[in-house]
Amino acid sequence: MAAEVLQNEPHCFIASSSSIDRPFKLLVQKETFLIDAESMSRISPIFNVMCFGKDFEKMDLSREIVDEKSNDIDCFLRAVHDTSMINSTNFALVLRLSNKYQVDPVIEACQNFIIRQHLDVLRADEILTMLIAAFEHHCKKEVVQKLIKRLASEGNSVFTKLKISRYLPAQVYGSVISTSMNLNQIKEHEQMNGHVLKMERSKIRWRQSVCEECKSVAECANCEECKKTVCRNHLSKFKCSSDYGTKLAADLKKKIVDFEWQD
Repeated sequence: MAAEVLQNEPHCFIASSSSIDRPFKLLVQKETFLIDAESMSRISPIFNVMCFGKDFEKMDLSREIVDEKSNDIDCFLRAVHDTSMINSTNFALVLRLSNKYQVDPVIEACQNFIIRQHLDVLRADEILTMLIAAFEHHCKKEVVQKLIKRLASEGNSVFTKLKISRYLPAQVYGSVISTSMNLNQIKEHEQMNGHVLKMERSKIRWRQSVCEECKSVAECANCEECKKTVCRNHLSKFKCSSDYGTKLAADLKKKIVDFEWQD
């Protein structure tokens, strides 16, 4: 099999300006990948063993990888060579192989991609895939939290469609659901104009009543702080005399995502 692989033109992952003494071949399926053993060994203890083990002769600097696909190795090595090519499509793959081969600079690049990325432009299924990978490979808490918050913004209909309860670990699933509830509650608080209105299932409880401001019968809500009953129109015109509601909304925004790594 190795001889057959070597018949193909190798994919070169050595910078053209580099001067190296030890080019190394990775044989994957029917593809050959030529890498710089020196530079790879500096960023990966696994590649250090692979490329400089005692079982290699000077004229046979190669290793066959039998448990990965050639396309996956190609994508991974391209990311090692240029981390700017990491995107939502290859994130999970690059992160998995970076962890497998302990390539810390690329792991860091994967996490930085999430931290810098404007996640609202990505589809919910892409977020779900990246969240699963980020949790599985123990990314930084801020990375996992950002992905949880983005997925939580989708709502219950998307959760059902993507079957997140089936694919997400229990800890992450619980965090997505609680974050979704927090986001809904924040939206409601933003409509309260500083009031603390009675709520049902994270929604303002509106009831037919007499508004204390306009004295007309309309859909009204009761403030638990100033004790007023106001309609929708007057809610936006008259701010609550207490600042408790404003502080409550601010506190909610500070702890939207409840997620901690469990030891």
